[in-house]
Amino acid sequence: MRSILPKGENRKRHRIAARAIACVLVALLALPFAGCSASPNATGATTGSQEYTVSVSLSGGSGRASIASPTTIVKDGDTYTATITWSSSNYDKMTVDGVDYAPINDGGNSTFEIPVTLDEDIAVSAETVAMSTPHTIDYTIHFDSSTMKEKSGDEASGGSPAGTASSAAADFHNADLGCGWKPTGTFQLEYAEHFTVDEFEGGLRLICISNGERFLVVPQDAKVPDGLSSDIAVIRRPADKVYLVSSATMCLVDALDANDNIIMSGTKADDCSVAGFKSALESGAIAYGGKYSAPDYERISASGCTLAIENTMINHTPDVKEKLQKLGLVVLTEQSSSEPEALGRVEWIKLFGVLFDKEDEAAHLFNEQKARVEQTSGLASSGKTVAYFYINSNGAAVTRRAGDYVAQMIELAGGNYALDDAQTASTSGSSVTLEMERFYATAKDADIIVYNGTIDESVATLNDFVGKNALLSQFKAVKNGNVWVTSADMYQQMTSTADIIDELHGAFTGDDASDFHYLRKLG
Repeated sequence: MRSILPKGENRKRHRIAARAIACVLVALLALPFAGCSASPNATGATTGSQEYTVSVSLSGGSGRASIASPTTIVKDGDTYTATITWSSSNYDKMTVDGVDYAPINDGGNSTFEIPVTLDEDIAVSAETVAMSTPHTIDYTIHFDSSTMKEKSGDEASGGSPAGTASSAAADFHNADLGCGWKPTGTFQLEYAEHFTVDEFEGGLRLICISNGERFLVVPQDAKVPDGLSSDIAVIRRPADKVYLVSSATMCLVDALDANDNIIMSGTKADDCSVAGFKSALESGAIAYGGKYSAPDYERISASGCTLAIENTMINHTPDVKEKLQKLGLVVLTEQSSSEPEALGRVEWIKLFGVLFDKEDEAAHLFNEQKARVEQTSGLASSGKTVAYFYINSNGAAVTRRAGDYVAQMIELAGGNYALDDAQTASTSGSSVTLEMERFYATAKDADIIVYNGTIDESVATLNDFVGKNALLSQFKAVKNGNVWVTSADMYQQMTSTADIIDELHGAFTGDDASDFHYLRKLG
């Protein structure tokens, strides 16, 4: 039986139970020594110990995971104990020198306390449940003693409570408005790791994004706080007169019934597969404002656009972003494509719910997708190995990194992704390019091939596919007639994640594919 484990009840119950038992045992053992033991503080240090901050580095794995640095380290005599906070909530166990350690928190980033030595490479392993079955990954961590700084006062009392920000927030979450206002709450995100939302009085919301951007979303009739930090851009809520360039998020806007808030698009009607959004483009209610690299500045300026929502492609043309800002637009660069989990991408609908003042609707839509994905992931595994890729113009295979949301969707659908961390560790991005000979050696025995027709729409038949490279005809899946191609619009259908996973499961288990929309078998 397969299941996905969000920041939720299954792991929480196990941890609470284990911790309760441990607390009882510790209390019983401590009774004879009451009055002579040192009292521990919030981080587990005793009164005879000292806390420090120290820089820590992580290597190994796929390169996507990270740990918070600097971190807290406790010196007690000749021993050191370090707090390790991962960039994901999905680590359920760490192993150091043959000893297993459980997380110390019940929500938020997976956090551990482990014994360490300074200035040495320490071999550790961590078990992640991000996929349908637990995977153990080997890492190396290194603590640099030259960076140690003694903690004192409030800094040594434990710091921020665990679970007050989404995963990976240690790197970018900053709730300081610069004007003295304090947050009244924080969105508890279940899967998304690349944005956070803090709540403030008066309906204000602070959005932090993993690229360092920060936005204060302010109701239309509310006053912007005086003394706001200079790096925070203000967006009025609900956002209107929006130039939406990120095509992957059109479905989020459409699902929230917020198409009327968009007046310009970076996608033409012919290239749009989201029905409601496409209709608005065809009717002229939403105008074409040019693609990300060549916006129609004159038209955008004349339209009165106030907000541009870009994707990471804008990073290739920083001058475009700068010029849009000079025209008076706030530029928000969404990072949903960087999410390592399928439901992490879908959870970006909550950020759009903040922008368009539809938070309840966004939470409902996300919960619907989550429930359906969990239902499919609970079905029996197909046992099939699956390769996902396309062939570029140089004849090389472009696949997805192990741990990427596409690989996870395959796992959730009951397949086993054909490539592992080591085989896809050649780049830091989500896509990995492998020379065909190397790709053949690692994926030739895959039971099923899913060809990425979102990127390469030229494959209509099996002959088209094998014509891409002579080695393809030697793949097991080709010989057995088990090659599928995705629809060109799959990338634009984030809110159909559950449907896509259902179809993948059907392809892996031999279901009738006559009513499939996102997958087609090549004959």
